[in-house]
Amino acid sequence: MKSRLVQNPTMFATALMLGVGGWLVLLPPGGETGAAGHAHPAPFSAAAKPLPRFRPDSLPDERAAFAEAARSAWAYVEREYQPSTGLVNSVTSYPYATVWDMASGLAALYCANQLGLLRDDEYDRRMRLALHTLGRVRLFDGVAFSKNYSTRTGAIAGRDDRDRSATQRGTGWSATDMGRMLVWLHVIRTRQPRYAAQVDSVVGRLQMARMVRDGYLYGTTITPGGRELRYIEGRIPYEQYAAAGFALWGHRAERALDPSLNAIPITVLGVPLVADRRGHDHLTSEPFVLMGLELGWDQSGRELAMRMLDVQRERFRRTKQVTMVSEDAIPRPPSYFYYYNVNLQGKTFVVSTQGSTTASRTPRWVSAKAAWGWHALFPSDYTRTAVQAVANARRTTGWSSGVYEQTGRSTGGENLNTAAVILEAALFRETGRPLAAAPLPPIP
Repeated sequence: MKSRLVQNPTMFATALMLGVGGWLVLLPPGGETGAAGHAHPAPFSAAAKPLPRFRPDSLPDERAAFAEAARSAWAYVEREYQPSTGLVNSVTSYPYATVWDMASGLAALYCANQLGLLRDDEYDRRMRLALHTLGRVRLFDGVAFSKNYSTRTGAIAGRDDRDRSATQRGTGWSATDMGRMLVWLHVIRTRQPRYAAQVDSVVGRLQMARMVRDGYLYGTTITPGGRELRYIEGRIPYEQYAAAGFALWGHRAERALDPSLNAIPITVLGVPLVADRRGHDHLTSEPFVLMGLELGWDQSGRELAMRMLDVQRERFRRTKQVTMVSEDAIPRPPSYFYYYNVNLQGKTFVVSTQGSTTASRTPRWVSAKAAWGWHALFPSDYTRTAVQAVANARRTTGWSSGVYEQTGRSTGGENLNTAAVILEAALFRETGRPLAAAPLPPIP
């Protein structure tokens, strides 16, 4: 994996540093205050009713399958864990991570412990070390986490592992990646108050008012020529997921939280969906799945998520091709990180790179984390078929991003984000509730 990914380290690291970009504020209903006193954002629709709780025992024959998937996912994290920092390599043998990856590392630790894959004393040691690292790493201009860090040392990394020009200041920040980090810091603080002081210390370093302005999330980047650029960051659907993270800490980007401001209706294969009128949006599974697993939906959000799954099922019905779209690390040049989109600027079921409006020649794949995530959220014959379809992506050492549609062969490239989402799906399957929604019952 390493040799293939780092054939062009500049392109691969740049893809990592760009982060994931761009929906859906579907949070627990009621706007109640969490255990630690932080208010949850208001739901997407004030009139929506709470959803009935999914019963984990409704699929007892599949419990073992989720457990086995989680064990393989944890094997990757265990192998790529860096004991010097508590961080986890983003891809196999590549000792760098974006802030999105670092949040996935926290998620993986948390879920593995809850699932009984990591004993309590070792979990405590690793979580405290990871939070200690986040509390000491250099920030970009003292405002936010920079885009990329060394997992070995916690030092800021440049655009690739040979770029030393940006290792002091950094290359800017990603508000989208910061949003995911804030979600997981909030989960850990509210669900495990013993870490509250460390989490508060980490969050207290951040100048979130610099990232939330005029109702939107702002990112910044330093060009190769040294120019600093500020911009509204995020598009439907990633924008709303990231904004939910900021809102959990009292920094509400109201325009980013409201998808209706920039949404335009579209129809794909007869299924009504939405796109972003501003363009450059990636309509894919990832933010829908993460919102469902981590924060939960209100009724209107649930219906939109179901339509996102329905359009993938409809493609399968028409073509007999199992379809599970997502964003994934794929060890293929030139970008090594790709989005498989339901819609991209009017083109359907196409692969693209970050920020591009043109289709990539990279083959389409069935995403392993999307298959397991959707199967945990909306189990059905179709999602069961999808989980079976990605079986070749699993090894005892971890999960690759998925399997190619045409051949069914593994994409290769085991990675942290796939592992984290599969662990999240397994924990959701055990508890039947979003991971941040309420205290977990004991797991037998």
